[in-house]
Amino acid sequence: MDSLKDVCGHQYSLPSEQPAPAYLDSHLRQLAQPFSQTLCALAVDLAPVVADAVEAHLDAAPPPPSPIISTTPTARRQHRRTGTPARPRALRKRISLMTTVAMAERQHLAATVLELCDGQKGAADAPVSAISAMFALLAAELRDALPDAVSSAGAAARQIGRAFTALGTADESQRRSESDSVVEFAGVPHQLDADPDSADFNSAESLVGIFTAREDAAEPFSTGLVEYLIAGMNRHARSRPNVRHAWATVFTCGTVRFCLLESDAIHLSSELDLGTRDGRRALAEIYIGLCLSESWRLGADPSMRWRTDIERWEIECPADVSDPHANPDEQPRPGARRLRRSARFAPPATSMTVYAQRLALFTADSFFGRFTRCFAAARTPTAEPDLVLKDSWQLVPDNCGGGSSSDDEDEIAVLDRIRSRMDAAQSDAVFPRLLCGGTVRIDTSDAAAARDTSLLILDDLDAYTRWTVPHGFRKEDVPEPTTPLQPEVPRLRRLHRRMVSGPVGQPLQALKTEHDVVAVLADAMHSHTEILRHAHILHRDISLNNIMAVRIGNDLRGMLIDFDHGVDIAAVRNQKLPGNVGTGPFMSIANLEGLDVPRTAVDDWESLICLLFCLAAKSSEARDEMGHIFAHVNAHGAADVKREMFQTTAALDSVIARFLNPSYLVLIRLIRELHKAIFMHARCQGTAQILLRSNRQVDPVQRRVQYAEEIHARCQSVLTKVAADSRSMSTLSDHMASISHQCCDLRRAHAPLSQPCESTESLSTLLDVAPESLHSPHLCSRSTSDTLTDSRPDLRHLTKAQLMQLLEDEELALRKRKAKGEQADSPHTKRRKMIHSAEHCDLPIVQLSSTRALSFVDLPASVHLPPVPP
Repeated sequence: MDSLKDVCGHQYSLPSEQPAPAYLDSHLRQLAQPFSQTLCALAVDLAPVVADAVEAHLDAAPPPPSPIISTTPTARRQHRRTGTPARPRALRKRISLMTTVAMAERQHLAATVLELCDGQKGAADAPVSAISAMFALLAAELRDALPDAVSSAGAAARQIGRAFTALGTADESQRRSESDSVVEFAGVPHQLDADPDSADFNSAESLVGIFTAREDAAEPFSTGLVEYLIAGMNRHARSRPNVRHAWATVFTCGTVRFCLLESDAIHLSSELDLGTRDGRRALAEIYIGLCLSESWRLGADPSMRWRTDIERWEIECPADVSDPHANPDEQPRPGARRLRRSARFAPPATSMTVYAQRLALFTADSFFGRFTRCFAAARTPTAEPDLVLKDSWQLVPDNCGGGSSSDDEDEIAVLDRIRSRMDAAQSDAVFPRLLCGGTVRIDTSDAAAARDTSLLILDDLDAYTRWTVPHGFRKEDVPEPTTPLQPEVPRLRRLHRRMVSGPVGQPLQALKTEHDVVAVLADAMHSHTEILRHAHILHRDISLNNIMAVRIGNDLRGMLIDFDHGVDIAAVRNQKLPGNVGTGPFMSIANLEGLDVPRTAVDDWESLICLLFCLAAKSSEARDEMGHIFAHVNAHGAADVKREMFQTTAALDSVIARFLNPSYLVLIRLIRELHKAIFMHARCQGTAQILLRSNRQVDPVQRRVQYAEEIHARCQSVLTKVAADSRSMSTLSDHMASISHQCCDLRRAHAPLSQPCESTESLSTLLDVAPESLHSPHLCSRSTSDTLTDSRPDLRHLTKAQLMQLLEDEELALRKRKAKGEQADSPHTKRRKMIHSAEHCDLPIVQLSSTRALSFVDLPASVHLPPVPP
């Protein structure tokens, strides 16, 4: 039977060797004890006292079918005949001093616990009640046993000690299905001296609990019970951002199993038989160890604290790497490494304290894996958030103390390099400016703070849960997995990394118009080009969540984020077979197939086309269908779909007609232009492999690497031109909207009260208003109705009476069309008709260029428009 579970999917592979059940049980019991030697010794002393007290209550409890304490003489005689084992003197004295009410309450709890231990039907009907009785009985005996502890640490242990109360997350009678026997609950902590009703539901020290059938708990990995553990842990982590790992209990009628849930695996202990004294004693030992353990030992992050007075998180960020401009007093030593990754314990480093909002900007869907979270933060408790704090668990080889290959994969090192190179080049590009970052450290009350890694959480069990090939690595670059018999081979470990950068952006989905979207994309890809030119860093993960819109003054700028997969474009590693990195639906063909060619900027531009497809989808159903097609069952399947889609212009047109909204003219035009620049190159046209006469195949995708710089320049030129045309169209739209509002005000001023005008139809008639009718300057425009001809009179020479008569005629024609049942055009359709009819207008308002974009030329002197950007 497997003792641990791979929970990270296909990205990693599990080592073949797994620990023996006895080895796993012993180490899990050690991990469930306090880290401090004083508290650990106290837990060892208290375990037998609490276990004996619980056994005494179980022996004195009434028969299980009776839910009420029986005080009849027959019951007392039965209790005397049963007899109890010899008890310690201190325990007999404490029991004799116990009040009658407390004794009756605990015997009632013991009777409920007996139902759970014996596996009777009553406990199965109310599982959470039986587990609550078990926890309450153990907590009560632990609370009474602490003052009797001989050690002087009893008072200190009472201050940090806690007890757990089992609470159901939903109605106990509800099941996920009719045949489902799983009931979820949570073990929430409260202080030993406090009222159990004061339990902290939001504490990261809570236990994840499941009550299930006996046969499911016996084989959790084959019966699907582990899926409930994964789902419960994901909910636990989403509601508690300061969780690092968690403990869980799997209860059944008669047995219990403890498990440790960490980033990469689920470690499950053997079954503890609650029907025996040894099983109940082992349960008491683990429970007391968890109650007396430090908060970080139970999975809480002590460097992240919730401040109720300011309603914000107070988070400490390490300053292994810092911005010299942000902290001018702290300068790095010449020639010193900026990243410190030493052994398990590291010297304390300076840190920066920030205050983050309660809700995260982004939280990963699953706790297992990197578990990335981003918070909007500020330097002071009351300031508006202007920074972004990113927290994640990165999987890297543990032999990264002196090499540079690991630093290239670390986002903190990449951002540090980008900041220094871009500042030296004095570039105007917007990028995440790193303020500080490094590995989180945990104060373990030792001589030095410990780096928060998987080794600190799992100790020796860390050797069995590190994966052989992490995401983005090649197999030959990663050492083989180690076991305790081979400690000299370096392992793969999780590092808890945290950084603070700025500014704060908003996602692309928050933008209101496609003109803003195109402007943000153009500026973000301009930053991509500048970073590649000056810092030689290739992003390799262009996706929907990695481009942000930033408002700097009155300008809307674009910013690339998430440089987790950023790599030096000139590194030797990039010349070899690279790994498949990035977000699945947006990955390029070469990235999906893992072709033996280096990654270039063309791969990121290909990812941008997939991003444009996502933004221009006609509906959410179409977007989901595209995501399902792009994220195929495997990487090669998705690559085959993209090869077929990008093969020819006709194939692209069919996909556009199937999935995209035809009203997104600018985005569809940008897709066509980028497709032409990338896939219609004269030397590497299309995506289908070509078979030569010598039986040698030529792949245009591989051949495209030779012309990467030329294609990159074309793509940048195309996006810049489309963005400029989009700005012109946006300016024209704003001007027409202002004319429409003024015309609507004019119609309201002169229309009779019995015939109110309709503001939604004001775009159908744009007038050149006479000076005496409006105080504003002359406005020049034309009608966009279907009957627009060249014989229409010149509006500039009409009087006010003639203008009003023309307005009445337009309204009469509109009412006639409505009476006939004709549907009026929408404002967007009217705007398109007006742009199309501009070629036939007498007034030289706009002129269509060869690229069908709008530009302002030969405007009359009386027309006042906002300045057009160059």
